[in-house]
Amino acid sequence: MSKKMTFRKKGLAVILCLMMGIATIAGCGKEEETPVVEADEDALEIPEVKGKEETVGAFTLLVPKGMEAEEGSSESVVTLSDDDDASIVFQVVEKSEAKDYVKALIEEDDSFEEISFSLDGTKWNGASYKKDFVVYAKIGKTTVIAIGTGYKYTDDIPLAVLASLEVESDAETVSIGGASGKGGTYVYGDGLFTVEYTGAYREADPSSEFGDLVSKDGNQKVYITSVYDWDDLEDLGDEIASYNYDMQDLTVDGKEAILFTYEDYFGDITADFVIPLDWVYRTPSGDQMVAVRIYTTGSSVEEAASDDFMELIKSVDVNDEYVTDESETSSYGSGDWESYWERGWYGFWIVSNACTDFESNIGYAYDCLATFDCEGDEVHMQVVNAKSEGDLDVDVYFNHYEDSTESGWLISEQGQILGYDIGYYDASIDPEADARILDDYISMRVDLYDDDGNWVLELSFFLRPWGSDFDEFLAVPESNLPYMCVDWDPVTADMFPFNYDSWYVNVMDDPFPGLDAIIGQVVE
Repeated sequence: MSKKMTFRKKGLAVILCLMMGIATIAGCGKEEETPVVEADEDALEIPEVKGKEETVGAFTLLVPKGMEAEEGSSESVVTLSDDDDASIVFQVVEKSEAKDYVKALIEEDDSFEEISFSLDGTKWNGASYKKDFVVYAKIGKTTVIAIGTGYKYTDDIPLAVLASLEVESDAETVSIGGASGKGGTYVYGDGLFTVEYTGAYREADPSSEFGDLVSKDGNQKVYITSVYDWDDLEDLGDEIASYNYDMQDLTVDGKEAILFTYEDYFGDITADFVIPLDWVYRTPSGDQMVAVRIYTTGSSVEEAASDDFMELIKSVDVNDEYVTDESETSSYGSGDWESYWERGWYGFWIVSNACTDFESNIGYAYDCLATFDCEGDEVHMQVVNAKSEGDLDVDVYFNHYEDSTESGWLISEQGQILGYDIGYYDASIDPEADARILDDYISMRVDLYDDDGNWVLELSFFLRPWGSDFDEFLAVPESNLPYMCVDWDPVTADMFPFNYDSWYVNVMDDPFPGLDAIIGQVVE
């Protein structure tokens, strides 16, 4: 047995030698050449960025100096941000959803261009436009999408952070925008109000001051925010009034609300939803609001005010626990609001701005008398000239809204000013805001439009209760005097009606004469 084994071993050695000899003759014995590796033309260099490695949620990543990484609605969602509102949101997602998201972005916004690059051996695909980008890649066995705002994808910070990414292998995938993308409750302002949203919307940026939601179809945004104070609400009303809008009355959470639709300055169709509130709402942490506002844009009314958008706004729930106690902020003390308005008023109105055809009327002014008749929540305002023929200049109905003051505030419903039609929100009066200038003083500014929707005039009204001494304006700092007229210097403009000295001071201690005694008469 052993001889046979030895023979076989020797035979095998001979065969091997023969094979090696043949290989040498054929050139197989040449020195082995190093394989040629083609350069990756799409590869980008990893820049050096100061920072430290942190584990946040399911991600381990470089957090550059001056930035913070926070876990979002899920451990699979992390936002890296700085103080200048630049951010990158990282999410663990399904590869198919990431591809569809980028594809939809490119198809629906031709500003975005497709991009592809390699970084430390990892292939990234996506789209970018100026300082916005969306890229996705497979990190280990997990697909990660990065949505950047305020950065080019080639900037040092995004490249350094992308190259540093590590992801837990068992991290749960979420819908783009966060785990709440399948629908849920959006909480605004530490609980001032909430809205319910379906899978058609997802939270895009939890740190956004607007609390924006983004539609899954493309990148249309729905902005959810509050109106902070009465001045801001008046400014919002003025802005909406500058457009040719349509209006729909709604009741949401038991409160009167309005949906405006109009074409904005950029040619987009805006759906603008507003709930004006009766009181100031304020949380213990300092968040405050006097109105809820939710708005979006689209290429048409149907796209902007879609079924999903209507469901969202009708789900608003305002937290009445945060109503500010009236006694803490009242500017006028106690009393019913009707008595504040139902007294005689004296002052003047002035053409404070005008279109080209009426420029010569800028600065044109009249002394006037005014009354406010209250019935329910409706307030009827009438204003007549106190000189010349005592014309009825203003005949407008307002809605009264309660707030934390005795007076509340007024929003126009319908009527006429100088013969021009006035509609909802075209005019407003907020005594609380005017009280910052002087007690017992109100103002109203309104734009007038002709029947074709062309802007004609801007009028400003300044009124004080009958018997008030306008000399008190002399003590108001010049810088605090109200806006008057575009071609006047507001520092030198005073607040005295034209006939104040020649007529009013002689009769101001008499009972209010009433409008009927003035209309159609020349006051001497």
